[in-house]
Amino acid sequence: MGTDILTTIEPSYSSTNLLVANKEWADSMKTNNPAMFTPFATTNHTPHTLFFGCSDARYNESCLGYATGEVFTFKTIANIVLENDLSAQSALEYAVNVLNVKQIVICGHTDCGGINTCLLNRRNGLKDSSCSHLYSYLQDIEDLRDDFDGPSLHKDISITKQAKLLAYRNVRKQAQKIGEKDFIKKAMQDGGLRIHGLLYNLDSGLLEKVEIR
Repeated sequence: MGTDILTTIEPSYSSTNLLVANKEWADSMKTNNPAMFTPFATTNHTPHTLFFGCSDARYNESCLGYATGEVFTFKTIANIVLENDLSAQSALEYAVNVLNVKQIVICGHTDCGGINTCLLNRRNGLKDSSCSHLYSYLQDIEDLRDDFDGPSLHKDISITKQAKLLAYRNVRKQAQKIGEKDFIKKAMQDGGLRIHGLLYNLDSGLLEKVEIR
């Protein structure tokens, strides 16, 4: 969820070319990854990683470098894990208790729209707008921002750096919330499940480790 459209990139969207684009993609996959559509690949779903990221269209699980089929993916705005989000909680339970993934990756990113909205005090503008649900949803980030406004905030650093630091802290918070769940603790103790916090840099494609302890 970003703030601006990259005007230097030519849009390729057309409501009439979806099937054409799909055919081109499928043909390229058959050439570059012929195992992708084999009977084994299409009947076995055994990912080793749960990728929990932001809904932003500028990055996805491919940044991990794994092949198709290796990553179970779930994305929310600002990669927030809410306790009352049945979809997010179901994804966690299914990935850990059914798919038996070996690691959970919580991955935020730079220039996150949810982070920027709260950091720049724009969240209140959503309350009575057509995005009222988003206003409530971003409370988790707002709480972090309130803490962020304390002595730890360096007023002399740029908004971009402040946003990155807040995104970093958000990844840590969400990872810690996941790690507090009883079934996650059990999987970590019994099955060696690991939780990783990462931050994706849009300007380089590189990941940074987020310390979650």
